[in-house]
Amino acid sequence: MTIQAFSMKTGIPKSTLRFYEEKHLLTSVRQDYSNYRMYAENQVPLAKMIASLRTAKVPIHDIQLYLKADENRQKQMKQKWIQTIKENQRQLEISLRYLESDYGEEEIYMFEKPAEKVIWFEAEASPGQFSGEFELRRKQMKQHHIPIKNTYLRYLSGSSKQINAEIGFGVPANINTAPVPEAFSEEMRRSFCIGLAFKEDFSKIEAAYRKLIQYCMTNNWAPAGSIFEWYRGDQMDEADIIIPVTYIGGKP
Repeated sequence: MTIQAFSMKTGIPKSTLRFYEEKHLLTSVRQDYSNYRMYAENQVPLAKMIASLRTAKVPIHDIQLYLKADENRQKQMKQKWIQTIKENQRQLEISLRYLESDYGEEEIYMFEKPAEKVIWFEAEASPGQFSGEFELRRKQMKQHHIPIKNTYLRYLSGSSKQINAEIGFGVPANINTAPVPEAFSEEMRRSFCIGLAFKEDFSKIEAAYRKLIQYCMTNNWAPAGSIFEWYRGDQMDEADIIIPVTYIGGKP
């Protein structure tokens, strides 16, 4: 059948069919007397399947591999695509919940934090007074020639006078942390987080914690991990207070 007839039968635009052919997903033959592209009837299901996979955002290269694979490999590829689509759907649902929430505060934001290897040290100080502990541990990291990407403070317990916490340093994944005394390493998982930018006097940081927690409670965000302070780069003048979250009533 001609490309016009093939387009009408599959519901796929002619330009898209030509593109699929350029990528060797479909094949046609040229009519001797007219030089028109001609497609076989048995390619109709194939064309519809390719269009469906593209609608699901499956890359062209993956579709090329899929068409050449045996049945077992095709099943494995389909399962991988399903997992990817489900994850994308989860991201969209969380983003939608954030936009629908009564945020009303420009400094509160949502983001996806990548996975990261972190070296942690135990620390104890008054609220907002951990600068000495940070300096001590930074020097220790430099002594062991370990580059630092991010700095964290993770709250454990305490009161308005004394806080028990952990100071963490994001480091490259291939770094050996064994020589560092009094430390332990952790692979922080990739996660969706709600964050609040903090640029005030650190003696007032407790109020910022309360504000972020209240926002999460008001908008049905459930903690999916510990709340912590995130200092980007080498600076210690401002922080982001962040908490991994999931939406109550939503899909995990």
